[in-house]
Amino acid sequence: MIANDCVTSTLAPYQPTAEEWTSAKVAHLYRSFGYGADYATIQAGLLLTPTDLVNQLLNEAINSPQPTAYYWSEYNADDYGDDSDDEQRDNFNQLKNDWIQRGFTHPFQQKMTIFWHDHFATEEAVYNCNRYVWRYYKLIHEMAFGNFRSFVEQMGLNEAMLVYLDGNDNRVGEPNENYARELLELFTMGENNGYTQTDIEEVARALTGWRVLRYECTEAYFQSNRHDETIKTIFGQSGNFGYDDVHELIFSLRQNQVANFICKKLYQQFIYRDVDDDIVSGMAQTFIDSNWEVVPVLRQLLSSEHFYEETFRGAKIKSPVVLTTQLITTIGLDVNTDLIPEIYEYLNYINEEMGQDLFNPPNVAGWPGYRFWLSENSLAFRWSYCHNVVNAYIEDSGYEKIRSLALTVSDSSNDPRIITASFAKQVLDVDLDENLIDVGTLYLKAGIPENYFEDGSWNLNWQEAPDQLLNLYRYLIQIPEYQLS
Repeated sequence: MIANDCVTSTLAPYQPTAEEWTSAKVAHLYRSFGYGADYATIQAGLLLTPTDLVNQLLNEAINSPQPTAYYWSEYNADDYGDDSDDEQRDNFNQLKNDWIQRGFTHPFQQKMTIFWHDHFATEEAVYNCNRYVWRYYKLIHEMAFGNFRSFVEQMGLNEAMLVYLDGNDNRVGEPNENYARELLELFTMGENNGYTQTDIEEVARALTGWRVLRYECTEAYFQSNRHDETIKTIFGQSGNFGYDDVHELIFSLRQNQVANFICKKLYQQFIYRDVDDDIVSGMAQTFIDSNWEVVPVLRQLLSSEHFYEETFRGAKIKSPVVLTTQLITTIGLDVNTDLIPEIYEYLNYINEEMGQDLFNPPNVAGWPGYRFWLSENSLAFRWSYCHNVVNAYIEDSGYEKIRSLALTVSDSSNDPRIITASFAKQVLDVDLDENLIDVGTLYLKAGIPENYFEDGSWNLNWQEAPDQLLNLYRYLIQIPEYQLS
């Protein structure tokens, strides 16, 4: 466990000397905000200041293109017709593959959309309508770097959420508290943080009237005769409150609770699970001052000296999506040209098998994360699935890029130990212990007679070199440092 009380850095912008601004720190930014970067990208990052690099990455994220609607995106039940289960499943899988692909083409946007999916969790298996899946997917992309208050307001009327948390069944005389409870506890304020059970009940009454015809996959609409028009009392305030009023009350009367709760989650996403309260308080004030805009908070955190503390590098356990995406990005492969086309289906499959099924987190609280991702059994599966990608999914062009990477990072050395150390540093963003380098060197040399290394005739231009490098990569995948980001 990291002792945060030993960390004294602040949210002040990080302003290192040229010697302090290292490739490891650039790689840390790319790994935390995205999914890592190849060697050339990291070297280019060294030419910018930390603040300028963060601004560049944020601008790239904000300006990433939105997902393109499919012909089926607005299909309702009638459009599909009877006996269309296979078609619906294929369309849903197409969307899942798109989301995986965006981790390679638009990594910063994709990582934030998964963060918000985890925060505003819904389960496709519950509402089972591709139109609702698309609208939910579209919303979290549109709002990923937008205004949080507006995001909350729109999410509550999203069809997937209305069905998932029973807002669809919330009506006058028979209020359903499910969404009201999660709105306060999970989406805005945090558990037992500034509200009571009575507040939940009154918020539920204020939110009555919105519905969908679930099995027809219709869009959301307001039915006035299902709305409770009587007086409600929320946070000590009374009135004939409705949907908009609830959000005004939350974001005005409980702004400190909201700001601290969301900023704590952002801190855990980008820094570490155990939060620094002073840092979170500073972020929360920025959140309030910016009128709930997310980008100023991200810019402040990612540019701060606190973010670059050595103790936070390699401190987070990789989620399955992070693990499988970085598996490809950190060795410089283009997922569209250097891996076979079936890679997206396989990545979706293994992410699900490792516990992160996109569109289907385990419950409304999302994925537990942290040590949930690792156990004695799951670690062996993580090794096996990553090995399968390395063994079966890389095209010939990918082999040559791996060779090129090793040549670049080792300065074209023919010393297998130097190659092992430099290749591992690119992949792991840490300097390996000497004994691990020794073992890794044996993996690199495997299959080649020792005399070729002794007389110096072996080099990375040998036909066998890419296979040797992949054998080294298989070893690196299995060491503890590889599970951390």
